[in-house]
Amino acid sequence: DGVAVSVVYRDGLLDYAVTRGDGTTGDDITQNIRTIKSIPLRLPQGAPTLFEVRGEVFMPNEAFARLNEQRDEAGEPAFVNPRNATAGTLKQLDSKLVAARPLDCIFHSYGQVENAPYSSVDEFQETLRDYGLKFSHWFEKADNPDDLLAIVSKLDQDRHHFPYATDGAVIKVRQLSLHQQLGATSKHPKWACAYKFLPEQKETLIKDITIQVGRTGVLTPVAELEPVFVSGTTVSRATLHN
Repeated sequence: DGVAVSVVYRDGLLDYAVTRGDGTTGDDITQNIRTIKSIPLRLPQGAPTLFEVRGEVFMPNEAFARLNEQRDEAGEPAFVNPRNATAGTLKQLDSKLVAARPLDCIFHSYGQVENAPYSSVDEFQETLRDYGLKFSHWFEKADNPDDLLAIVSKLDQDRHHFPYATDGAVIKVRQLSLHQQLGATSKHPKWACAYKFLPEQKETLIKDITIQVGRTGVLTPVAELEPVFVSGTTVSRATLHN
């Protein structure tokens, strides 16, 4: 659960990086991506001339908690959750500030590639490993629908032990040769789909209710909650509705 990015390598060198944006146009975050230590600036010899890799930039849960502690000690407001903190950090114009934030990245798929050295999803992951690009090692193969459902259920249990938040599974057809045959809609590929888990629910205490006055005079009650940590997210405020 991070910020979707696309990183392009040309002739083995990191050329540019962009966010997903509206699906057509994203933000140029090249200089900020260069500050993330886990993303190599150069690929090994023999890498494709053009290699576009896609993934998620995020803040690990423990690193996010430490960052908020530092901000609290400095008298600065804490970030609400790792995803918002990551998104805000990537928009910063000062790359030195970005370098001081605990950003990481995991890659999961590709875009434009010339002479791809892989023919299946698992071979693509091996390529990521060979190129020094991080990826999720939680990866299972299913031979039938029953296996698939069991794997998704297993992920729902295992994800609570991940160092980052995740809210679902991505299911892909293994062989890349079938991807072209299956095609895609205007928004989504037909050879992959996302399965979202149910939102997590936790109990908390309402410490106080304050009334905020909008510029038009509208009164909005806001509950001050006891902070609760839920999969990398600290919840401390909620707007009440009639």
